[in-house]
Amino acid sequence: MKHIVFLCSLMLAANTSLLSTANAEDLSDWKLPPVPIPADNPQSKAKIKLGHMLAFDTRLSKNNSMSCAGCHLPFAGGGGHTARAFGHGGELGRWAPSWDNAAYSTSMFWDGRAASLEEQTGALPGHMGPISAPGEMGGDPEVVVKKLNAIPAYKNAFHKAFGEDATRQNIAKAIASYERTLIARHSPFQRYVNGDKKALSAAAKRGFKLFQDKAQCTECHTAPLLTDNEFHNIGVPQVGPLKEDSGRYAVTHDADDMGAFKTPSLYNSASFAFFMHDGALSTMKQVIDHYNKGGDPKNAHQSDLIVPLHLTRKEESDLIAFMKSLTDPSLNHIHRPHLP
Repeated sequence: MKHIVFLCSLMLAANTSLLSTANAEDLSDWKLPPVPIPADNPQSKAKIKLGHMLAFDTRLSKNNSMSCAGCHLPFAGGGGHTARAFGHGGELGRWAPSWDNAAYSTSMFWDGRAASLEEQTGALPGHMGPISAPGEMGGDPEVVVKKLNAIPAYKNAFHKAFGEDATRQNIAKAIASYERTLIARHSPFQRYVNGDKKALSAAAKRGFKLFQDKAQCTECHTAPLLTDNEFHNIGVPQVGPLKEDSGRYAVTHDADDMGAFKTPSLYNSASFAFFMHDGALSTMKQVIDHYNKGGDPKNAHQSDLIVPLHLTRKEESDLIAFMKSLTDPSLNHIHRPHLP
């Protein structure tokens, strides 16, 4: 009899274990992967340290007046603190997107016109970007190179990182190397998917479920990066100095890309001051309301993915709780380093 009871207990324990395993949520698909590193630009501490300095240095711009971090503010989730970025040309047409998790992007800018972080800087010959764009930082890369090589501490930093003086190529490589460290690995959501089941509140967990089903967010904000790295027209109202922004169409000249913009990652988005390519929305609630009503049905180019969601106010609140769980506080507290 004792043996029978013992065997029954073992079977019950085994079944309970199997049931628990079957019911366990598999979150492995949501874990952020290693950052892709180009073969011709391997990471190094010296290079990352140099890139950190360059990203915050106004001497890369015309009149020593602007830096990369002047538009990509850490406390604002790595994005712009005005609805549209401002440069030497005044107000630009688009909001400065976050640099957090940009290391995973397969193309850069809202329209995807640059293929890498290095190209995006605007320091490389043949590639216009913030450093060299007349309306943005307005710098002359050749002048910037001479300026940096005339500063002994910078000259030494470039030699530590690259074994040579500053060049346009290694300015771009250093900044890109620094940007590849801006990954939201310490967000509550990443702690949750890596095994800390107490990292998310009950509301955030409900929001995560909504994110995957009723809210249809994963149609574009796919695992694990929370972006499909594709381009979609989501019916955003056109505001700001541009009467029209054709988005991806300007790059591809494909009619299907008219008004389509890159799907941004959502990490640290709860810290954003503005949202959408033109900063048309200023709160997470406005963003969710936009999707909840089905975007703008009058927009002839709006994606078929955008449909009314019928979310309740409680569900919207839970969805915002999940969005807040994507914030890595360490990225919001990056400081300007000591500059030579």
